[in-house]
Amino acid sequence: MKKITVLLFAMMACVCALQLDAAPAKGPARSNAYSSLPDGYQQLPPTSIYYNISRRFAAGPGYQYGVSILGKIGDEYYSSTYEYEEEPSIWNWWNPTPKPGAGFIAALQVDNGTPTYVNALNGTNVGDVRMTTRLEPQGNVAARVIYTVTNNGSVPVTINAGVWADIMIGTNDEAPLEMLTTSSDATYGIKMKRSIDAGSPLLCVLFGEHVTGVTPVDDYWFGFYSTNWHANEIVGEYSSTVYDAPAENGGTFENSPSDSQYYGKENLGYDSGLGFCWKGKEIPAGESIELAYLISVGEIDFEEPDPDPEPGQDILTAQVEAYNFDGWNDLTVAHPAHVWGYYEHPYGQEGFIEYMVDGDRGEWTRIETPLVSGQTYELPFDMFFNPDVTDIHTLQLRFNDGLDNIRPLNGLEWEDVRSMSLTVAPETQVYDGTPKTFTVTVGGVIDYVVGGDGEYVNPGTYSQSIWGDYDMNTIGINTVEFEIVKGQAEVEVDYESPVKHDGNGHGATVVVVVGDAQAEVTYTDMDGNVINGLPTEIGSYLIVVNVPDTEFYNGIVDEIYGPIVIYADPTGINEVTVGNDNGAWYTIDGRRVAAPTERGIYIHNGKKYIFK
Repeated sequence: MKKITVLLFAMMACVCALQLDAAPAKGPARSNAYSSLPDGYQQLPPTSIYYNISRRFAAGPGYQYGVSILGKIGDEYYSSTYEYEEEPSIWNWWNPTPKPGAGFIAALQVDNGTPTYVNALNGTNVGDVRMTTRLEPQGNVAARVIYTVTNNGSVPVTINAGVWADIMIGTNDEAPLEMLTTSSDATYGIKMKRSIDAGSPLLCVLFGEHVTGVTPVDDYWFGFYSTNWHANEIVGEYSSTVYDAPAENGGTFENSPSDSQYYGKENLGYDSGLGFCWKGKEIPAGESIELAYLISVGEIDFEEPDPDPEPGQDILTAQVEAYNFDGWNDLTVAHPAHVWGYYEHPYGQEGFIEYMVDGDRGEWTRIETPLVSGQTYELPFDMFFNPDVTDIHTLQLRFNDGLDNIRPLNGLEWEDVRSMSLTVAPETQVYDGTPKTFTVTVGGVIDYVVGGDGEYVNPGTYSQSIWGDYDMNTIGINTVEFEIVKGQAEVEVDYESPVKHDGNGHGATVVVVVGDAQAEVTYTDMDGNVINGLPTEIGSYLIVVNVPDTEFYNGIVDEIYGPIVIYADPTGINEVTVGNDNGAWYTIDGRRVAAPTERGIYIHNGKKYIFK
C-alpha cells in the first residue's frame, strides 16, 4: 500500500470579519480619507473583508445603491470606492449614520429597451423584469455578489446586465490593475495591486470561466474610472472614451487622459475603474436566472508550500491508494483507486483532483466531483493502464483550483514484471516419480519457489506465470519455462558363460530395474545372425537387449551384452574319432586357428591339448 500526503498553502491565511449591516460611526473627509481607516473599522482583524450595500455619489449616475467593499491586510487596507461620503440628510434625516460609498454599480437592459441603473438595496423593476442584489460570504476572505433577474411576465425576455466600479487601495487612488489569466490565456478576473512594484494584490475581482460560484461574463474592460459609467455602456456598449466629470460632481477634469494611454493598459498609474457585463441572457416567462461575481482579498495564485506553516494557514492534504484486488496483474481491466484528504480555500473556490495513468498518453482526467472548501473528501476513480508499457506503470496526480493554477501531488508507480529479468534454477530436472521444485528469480532480487506440491512430477515442458506483487510495487504477468525430462530405463543382465554344450538352450536373465516396461531380449551369432530362441549349439552368441520408450522413461535400443559361449565337452571330444583335419587347430568353441596363440583348450588331429 502506498500513501502520500501533500500540503498546498493557498493565498493568505486569515481571520475574517464579515458584516452586512454594521457601518462606521463617522466617515472621514476626502482630504485625508485614507491616511487611516475610517472610524469604526480600526478593529478589523489583520486580514479581513467588510461589505455592504450603500449609496454612493458616482461619477455620473448620481447617488446609486451599489456594493461597497472595505477591508485590510496587515497595515494596508483597500476599498471598492475612492471615498466615504455621508448621504444627504434629506434621505436619512432620521438616521444620521453615514454609509460607506458604493463601488460596484449595476445596470439592466431588457430586450432592446433603455438600460436602467439598478438599486442594489431595494431592487429595480424594468417592466415585468426585476433585478435584485444579495451578498454572500465565500470562504474566509471573499464575498460573492449575486444578481437575481426574474421575469414576472408572460413571455420570454432577453436581458443584458453589467457592473461598473471606481476602485482604489489604501491611499493609492491610482493603484495599478492586471488581468488574471489561466495558462491558456483566458481571462477570469482583474487584480488590483498596492503599487506597480508590489508582488501581491489586495483586491481581486473574479468574473470568468472556472471560478466557483461565478457566472462567466461576456465582456469586460478596465482603465480610467470615468469611462463606461453610463447605463447603456455598463450593459455592454463599451467605449474607451474618458468622460468629463459631471457638473454635480465638481466640474470637469483638467487634461483628461486619452483612451490610448490607459484603456486596457496593465500596471500603469491612473485613477482606475473597471467593468464587466453579461449579454443576451434569455429568461423564460415566470423564471429567474442568477448572475454572480466574486471579490476576494489577497493573491489568487497559490503560494509555494510552506514547510513550517503558521497556525491557521489553509491547506490541502491528499493521500492516494490503489486497491489490491484479485485482478491486480491484469492490465486490461480497470484498477480502482481513491484519493482522500482535507481541502480549504481562503475564498471558497472549489478545486479538482486530476490524474494521468502511464504518462505517455499525455491526457489528464479530471475527477468530476469537486473539492468543496472546508470539507474532507474521498474520491474514487479507475485507472486504465497501457498494456503496451513494459517498464514502469505510473499514476500521476495534480491539484487544479479551477483557474489552471496547478500543483503536482505525489503519485504512485509499479514496475512491470514483463520488463524484469527472469531466471529459473534448475532449468531441467529428470523424472523419477517425485515432485520437483524450481526457483524463479525476478529482477535478480525476488525469488518465487514453484512446485513441490505434486504439481510438477511427470515429464514435460511447463510454463509458470510470474505476476506482480502489490506490496512490492510490481504489476503485470510474465512467463517462465522449465522442463522435466523422461527418466532413462536401466536393466540388470545375468547370464553364465562359458557353458558346456548339453543340447539345451542357454541365455540371459534380464530385469528392468529403472523404468516401467518389459525388456525384449534376442541373441545373435558372431556373424550377426539372429538366433531363433535360446542358443543351443556350440558357439559364441551376443545378448541384445531392447526396452521400449514409455510415457515416463526413455527406453534401451540394441544394447549388447555377452558373449555367451557354449563349448564341447572335452571328455567327449577325446572319444570321438574324426577324419583327417589336415593338421588344423580348433578352439574349444569350434573356431579354426592356424596355431594356438593364447592359453586355453585346443583340438588338433582329434586330440585335446591344454596350453598354459
